[in-house]
Amino acid sequence: MLFNGNIPIRFKPSELNCFNWLYSVAPCFPVHASTVNIINDPKKFYDTLCERFRNANRRISVASLYLGTGPMERTLVDITSRNLEKHKDLTFKILLDHQRGTRGEKNSVTMLQEIINDYHNTKCSVNLYQTPRLHGSWSKALPARYNELIGLQHMKIYIADDSVLLSGANCSNDYFEQRQDRYVEILDADLANFYSELIDEVSNYSKCCGPNGVEERKKYGSKELILHEMRHKINELISRWKEKQLEKLGSIHDTNEEKKDTWIFPLIQMGEFGITQDEEVTSRILASVPQDSHLQLATGYFNLTDNYAETLLKECKANISLLMAHPNANGFLGASGPAGGIPHAYSLIARKFWQRVQDYKQTNRVEMLEYERPGWTFHAKGLWYYPPGSGLPWATIVGSANLGERSVKRDLEAQAAIFTVSSDLQKKLREESQLLHHYATECSMELQKRDTPLWVRATVGLFRTYF
Repeated sequence: MLFNGNIPIRFKPSELNCFNWLYSVAPCFPVHASTVNIINDPKKFYDTLCERFRNANRRISVASLYLGTGPMERTLVDITSRNLEKHKDLTFKILLDHQRGTRGEKNSVTMLQEIINDYHNTKCSVNLYQTPRLHGSWSKALPARYNELIGLQHMKIYIADDSVLLSGANCSNDYFEQRQDRYVEILDADLANFYSELIDEVSNYSKCCGPNGVEERKKYGSKELILHEMRHKINELISRWKEKQLEKLGSIHDTNEEKKDTWIFPLIQMGEFGITQDEEVTSRILASVPQDSHLQLATGYFNLTDNYAETLLKECKANISLLMAHPNANGFLGASGPAGGIPHAYSLIARKFWQRVQDYKQTNRVEMLEYERPGWTFHAKGLWYYPPGSGLPWATIVGSANLGERSVKRDLEAQAAIFTVSSDLQKKLREESQLLHHYATECSMELQKRDTPLWVRATVGLFRTYF
């Protein structure tokens, strides 16, 4: 139990008391379940973005790896441009990754250039984050695509006024059609303000796009100074919101707060900056859930960190199912060059993990599944928690992180842990999980039979933290 003054702050349903420690890690945003919208289809995700951007009248704030360059993305940009013209008070801010957003002659920046030209320094801010590891000559020393291995802006946050849509999907046509991901929209002004401030803070340490091209926002000294300053600012943001929300939760006068049945905890992971909320919370959930509970985990790219693997095998008491992409549903399938070996690498890593499951005699508690759907790729990630004896999930973690090495150590990630006692929302979460698992089959035996190219076997250990 955590205290705000003399007032205990805790989950009210006893079934969730084992998660009271979360209040000390991240700010809590209580909402009504009716404000949470679970989207299950990529086309619906795209339609929702179009509708929200069309109807926004105060702000549109976006964080994504990149913006695609096809007709669907052009429609989204045109909707935003027309709305900026229509609403004089509307602002548009977008944060992308520098390496990915400037790749090729036609890229994210060229897609946005007209908006930049029309509204720069007034209503529009286009920012490109670049990991401090690539500042200076390093950004040019490594070839395009390969420099993206060093670290990326990987958060996927889509804000329109007070609506926040969290996903692992990028703003690109691949993710709007036949690439399965997860998409959870929450309507809450405080939560939207929190994520908007997060985007702004990272943007302050990013390059900015103007009519004359990409420019440094600030002149910094050493890489260490950048790391120190940004870590301080993000931690300050988290602490300020945590204190604000605890004060709100502790108010005995706010009867409206008492009626809320769903709790949102934003989780930020920026391993390069020593900010590890998502890793801390995920590890602790895995280690602390009670016996006879059930955890479903999903990742498009199976590459569990050693910490997650050890916790699952040695400390976790829940029954576990792990859902990942079949090689045929991996987004790197058929890629040219070394990237074409990535689906084989993930299969090899999964096979080695299954061997550990066998060595620890955990096969009765852990199962491994693969998603395969003709013509589709799989990019969903996250966690669902089912308490003992419940056929419905009471909690989920959703966002951009993949439970893997680079998500924990290299990239900027945004997640949210969502807890609910609403049976309606629990049923929607179960339906979401069931739809993903509809295309899943158990794969432990198949993994052992699958051939892996010799060069992949020889190099996967060296490059495991880069994918």
